[in-house]
Amino acid sequence: MRVLHFSSVTSTQDIARMILKENTVIVADEQRKGRGRRGRKWISPFGGLWFSMVLRFTTPLISLWAAVAVSMAFEELGYEVKIKWPNDLIYYGKKLGGIVAEHVGDLVILGIGINLKNPIPEEIKDVATGIPEVERDELLHLILSNVVKMDEYNILAEWRKRNITLGKRVCLSSGECGFARDIAEDGALIMMTEKGEIRIYAEDIIQRVD
Repeated sequence: MRVLHFSSVTSTQDIARMILKENTVIVADEQRKGRGRRGRKWISPFGGLWFSMVLRFTTPLISLWAAVAVSMAFEELGYEVKIKWPNDLIYYGKKLGGIVAEHVGDLVILGIGINLKNPIPEEIKDVATGIPEVERDELLHLILSNVVKMDEYNILAEWRKRNITLGKRVCLSSGECGFARDIAEDGALIMMTEKGEIRIYAEDIIQRVD
C-alpha cells in the first residue's frame, strides 16, 4: 500500500476522498475535524493513530474485518483489544477507537481512529481510553499487514472470537432491547426480542455490554 503522511488535516477521510486511489493510505498527526460513524465528531489530537484506507469493495464485512485487523495487531503487541458490534474497539471496558466506512462506487474509504499517546478529554475519560505504550507507526504497519491478508481469514469467525456483544442483553438507540444472539453472514446483528428475532444493520448499542 502507498502511505501518505500529513501533519494536520481536516479529516483523513476528506483527503482520501479527494485522492480516491485504491490501496492508498492517508495518515495524519492530527485531525481538526475528525468524524466517526454518522458524522459524529472524533477528537483527534497529536499522539493518536488517525488514518484512512482506500480499498476495493469486495465484501459487506469489510468494516468488521478492519476491526479484526486492528484487534489482531494489538494481539501481536501483547494487548487484548475487543470489539463491540459492529466495530468499536474496546480496551478494559472503555472505547479505544472506532471505524467508519464510506462507500464511493466500488471503492470504500475506511477511516480508523485509535487513542494511543493523545490526551483523553476529561468529559469522556469515563468511557474512553488510550494505550500510550504503543508506538503509532509500528501499530499502523501491523494493521496494514493484516488488511493485506484479509482473504486468508474467515472474517466472521475471527470477529466472533474477539467480540463482547454476543451472548449479552443489549439495548439499541431506538429503544429496542433484547439478547444479542449472533451475527449474520452480511454482518447484521441478530437479536431476540419480545417481538421475535430481528436483524440490526446500522443502530448503536447504547447499553454497556462489556
